[in-house]
Amino acid sequence: MGGEVHYDIEDHPDLQDSAWTRRATRRARREIRGQRRRAFLRGHSGKIITAVALVAVGATVAGLYRAGTFDDVSMPDVDLPYSGVNVEQPFAGTPAEHWSDGERGIVLPSTDPAFEQVRQALVAARIDPVTISEHKPDKFLAALAPQARDHYSQEFEKWVTRLKPGTKLLPNGIRVSGKMTLGESNGHQAVTTDYVFAYAFEPPDPKKLFDQMEIVAAVRTKVTYEVTPEGLWPVESSGFQYSIACQASKDGFLAPQFTEPAKHLDGLDDDEAHFSVDGPVPTDGNCE
Repeated sequence: MGGEVHYDIEDHPDLQDSAWTRRATRRARREIRGQRRRAFLRGHSGKIITAVALVAVGATVAGLYRAGTFDDVSMPDVDLPYSGVNVEQPFAGTPAEHWSDGERGIVLPSTDPAFEQVRQALVAARIDPVTISEHKPDKFLAALAPQARDHYSQEFEKWVTRLKPGTKLLPNGIRVSGKMTLGESNGHQAVTTDYVFAYAFEPPDPKKLFDQMEIVAAVRTKVTYEVTPEGLWPVESSGFQYSIACQASKDGFLAPQFTEPAKHLDGLDDDEAHFSVDGPVPTDGNCE
């Protein structure tokens, strides 16, 4: 006969599952971050963490401690007093921390010339300083077939990154992660690109900020290019921006959170999912 199964906390199956442990750790991190942001919005400037946050985190990890697995859990640093964001290592503690710098993050699956042709277009659109800082997309447009160039030159801001005027990236301030795959479209080779570009911006006063993500903005772009003898044709695209200044985005520019009022911090709760290309392009974020 079957019967009700009783577990001591240290024997609970969840606590034996390393994947569950990682998820619990991420939830704890998000809870602390959310409480810190809400405290900031109430005028505390990120200098305290409310007792509610600590209780919530404690409820998540108490069982791990008793089960002897707490040592394997990496908890967020909540030391006080608060000392600002890290501009020497701007991606530290973010999902982009271990990504490659700049165009080195665009790794080609093979030596097929189609991949290299598309790689050059990606660099021109999302990394090249003339494109992103001076807002001159000539290199990207030159990679397109003439007819495509005529069309997309009228709305190039949808296809390239343009930093908000007055903002500046930190040294080595671009990290990239993603993939390319090869297919076929209309009798031509077609390369589908799916990448996240993370940009670290220089803040005027790092000590006035309290969350590393305030200086890091992310752009995910998924585009399929037909590779024709005349050049590239974008045939399908979707994209998403995360951890950004909302008004700047509406104006066609990329800017970090710290350039606009702190209310835009409220919607950020799952950095890892929004920095990943393992799932569909997200449709929600910190701008409504």
